[in-house]
Amino acid sequence: MSLSNLTVAITSSRRAHELAHIVKIHGGDPYIVPTIGIVDTGTNRNEIKKFIKTAINNPLDFFIFMTGPSIHYLFKIASNLNMRDELAMAVRKSTVISRSEKPSAVLRTLGIKSDLLPKENTTMGILEMLKEKGMKQKRVAIIGNASGSKNLKNGLESKGSTVLELPLFSYSSYLDETADNILKEMGYLHEKPEIKSISKLIKDILNGKVHVITFTSPPSVLPLLKVADEEKNLPVLLSTLNESVVVVSVGPSTTESLKQNYISVDVMPEVHKMGPMVCALADYITYCIYNPDQETKLTRVLKNVNVNLQRHNHGSKTS
Repeated sequence: MSLSNLTVAITSSRRAHELAHIVKIHGGDPYIVPTIGIVDTGTNRNEIKKFIKTAINNPLDFFIFMTGPSIHYLFKIASNLNMRDELAMAVRKSTVISRSEKPSAVLRTLGIKSDLLPKENTTMGILEMLKEKGMKQKRVAIIGNASGSKNLKNGLESKGSTVLELPLFSYSSYLDETADNILKEMGYLHEKPEIKSISKLIKDILNGKVHVITFTSPPSVLPLLKVADEEKNLPVLLSTLNESVVVVSVGPSTTESLKQNYISVDVMPEVHKMGPMVCALADYITYCIYNPDQETKLTRVLKNVNVNLQRHNHGSKTS
């Protein structure tokens, strides 16, 4: 079953065009409105240099890498300080943990192998994975963003670890110049989030012009709700999303973020990637069409919009 001209909102920034292409292949009409960006936390070069020297001269037991851009930024600065090879060697001597496949892929470009990846790509997933590792008196570095590492730091310290934290970026509803340059260097064809575009997306959701909305990261949820709250539209937006828009999440951590903000998730793929996510959405539509006696959110969506869903098999799945 294809997406049959359903309008699919895409809140991703870094891989928005890739996801839009997959939506088009499945017959949908992509609507790109990124809701999340990243900004430099303002950690100065001296602090980063001190961290790098500490990692080189005082071996760490674990390195935990939370995001790809933070890895790229750290090693860019290490290179400018002529310490890149020494830092890479220090990291290789430790146990390397990547929050997900994304930072793991960036590490591979540096010749660094990830030793551990959590089953669930969240702070709790990492803590659960390390539960049986005996973290007492271990020295652990966390490289990532200011928004998500506090609970991880607290959790590790409660187990007796000494934690060195290096927050390089923070999630935001805009994208600053430093972050923009980093993403360009990494090869992302990314879209910058803009408040006015998010505001228009909210109005289009409320006016029934958006049939599906996709979320591909936990931080992408809050900026949408923040703008709605500032415009006094939060209650009606939540109601509309739960009643009249098919909500699609890429994976468990994103689903949890949506649930914590009172948004129910209709579709989540078993394989937590964009291609399988769109295929799972197409399968959901197929199920709804071929089971018309069962009331689903999609049937409610279609009662409010003039969309002609044709019964046909969708083409080869994109992964």
